[in-house]
Amino acid sequence: MDPKKSTSTEPQEDDFQVLDSCEDTMVPNSPVLAATKSAGTSPVDEGPKQTVSLDALEKGHAASLSPPTSISRVRRHFRDDIRTEWTDLLLLLCWFTTGFLDSTIFNAYGTFVSMQTGNTVLMGLGASNSHSSKHPYRWAKSLTSLVFYLAGCLFFSKASRVLGQRRRSTLALSFLLQAIIIIVSAAVVQEGVVEGRLDYISNDINWLQEIPIALLSFQAPGQVCGSRQLGFFETPTVVVTTMIYDFGSDPALFVGLRKNAVRNRRFMGFIAMLLGAVAGGWVTISMGQIHVTLWVAAAIKLSIALSWVVWPRKVQTGE
Repeated sequence: MDPKKSTSTEPQEDDFQVLDSCEDTMVPNSPVLAATKSAGTSPVDEGPKQTVSLDALEKGHAASLSPPTSISRVRRHFRDDIRTEWTDLLLLLCWFTTGFLDSTIFNAYGTFVSMQTGNTVLMGLGASNSHSSKHPYRWAKSLTSLVFYLAGCLFFSKASRVLGQRRRSTLALSFLLQAIIIIVSAAVVQEGVVEGRLDYISNDINWLQEIPIALLSFQAPGQVCGSRQLGFFETPTVVVTTMIYDFGSDPALFVGLRKNAVRNRRFMGFIAMLLGAVAGGWVTISMGQIHVTLWVAAAIKLSIALSWVVWPRKVQTGE
């Protein structure tokens, strides 16, 4: 073998045959082949271009893994479901508000805004002795409360199903709306649009009194919807008649304090509503007007709404 031949750098005839065979095996009219021929280069020279493409891909992937912005974190925070542990404590505030408002409105206008059992009885009494009564249209207040309470049931239940029942934003917006409605009622009474002084309120119906009755009745089902969303069906937060039966018929009524959480919630709900009724009646009579109690009730609902904003989120499986 001649050493000079083996070290020669001149292209051999076999090399051109290999290149020609590579081009022949490529797809006819291939854009790669066309670009190769026009540039006078071989397909194997495409290495640097491939490297650039991979670099751009890596940069795009790195951008997709960049930390979330403040707005995205806030959105994710309000889309989270809340953790339901200890949320029954907030429902105790709802029980208290029910007693607080109902005792106030009954003292002032002779009707209820939450307990529709009482309103049903008052409507029946109005229908049975309306001609002989000194106040033949008093039943209209109870009818207004019942109708707007039903409208509130439809609104809050539909909204919770559409927005997500245990989503933080759903609960916060629900109680914020309840607070706003009570604030509007308090402002209407305080500004004198509707009479709120006990000594000046007519015993018979004044049609302007329908404004706070309708507003307060519409917001009342919101807290009932909240108790359903959280899964505490034993504490409806507005009615005690059925709950007293459930409490008394509980087969585990006399077990230890920590062994029956459902019984404990029913008992504490009853106590909270009773205390609210006592407080509402005392404040109304001592102040001689009702707008103060309405502002207090609005503050309670607003505090519950803010609590949902900071409440711990539910930990998803796999986290």
